[in-house]
Amino acid sequence: MTMPPNPSTKSAHIVSAFILALMCVSTAVAAQFGTPKGDEGTRIFKATEHPHYSGHFRLSGQKAILIGSMKDEVPWDHLDYAGKRLTPVQGTIDIEVNELTNNGQVIAEFVEGGDRYRIIFDRFAAKAPFQDGGITTRIYEHGDSNNGDPLYPKTWLYLGGWGTATMHKNDQVLYQDYDAHFMVMERSRDPKTHEVRYPTKRTLPGGETDPAGMEIDLWVRSKEQNAKNFPPFETFVHLCWEEVTWK
Repeated sequence: MTMPPNPSTKSAHIVSAFILALMCVSTAVAAQFGTPKGDEGTRIFKATEHPHYSGHFRLSGQKAILIGSMKDEVPWDHLDYAGKRLTPVQGTIDIEVNELTNNGQVIAEFVEGGDRYRIIFDRFAAKAPFQDGGITTRIYEHGDSNNGDPLYPKTWLYLGGWGTATMHKNDQVLYQDYDAHFMVMERSRDPKTHEVRYPTKRTLPGGETDPAGMEIDLWVRSKEQNAKNFPPFETFVHLCWEEVTWK
């Protein structure tokens, strides 16, 4: 005598078939849209690993601070970790560069006292491999990163550039073809005290910055050195913009 099929067994077969179908669809979707391969996990990818990367950056900075003063006499400190000699100034910075072609321009303007200053940074070139032709993105620099000098905390650069700039004072050239460097970076100064908590004994590997904030730093410096100053250059103009706008 043939027994009729058990309804519960039949249901189990249907459920198993449905699950198998879902697994096939899931595998097909994963194959179509991609899943982490090998040990990719959540690593940070280079910009050029994104298929629609344009390399074109447009940013501006507001709420400018001049580290020290343009009128400082030797010896001076234009890194000022303690944040005791900062000069809030009226000024902006506009960045429009292409990281892939290493060209574009950075224009910074500010007023101190009765004098107007303008920095034109439009010649980019690399002096080290990590500078990637003069403009780079998505790297660590300074501190113990092994990129750049250790005079500033290790910081994540959303964008950075190296090369030469010309600085004007009241429409007259003040510094011609001086070394320059800009960084769109994690916030380095405490928003209340403006202290840079560096150098300190490192407790965590990330560096003494705050990833919850962002700033733009710009340095213009002479080739001539002077050991009485910090950093040890005859001229070192250092500006920071505490508010950053992406366009």
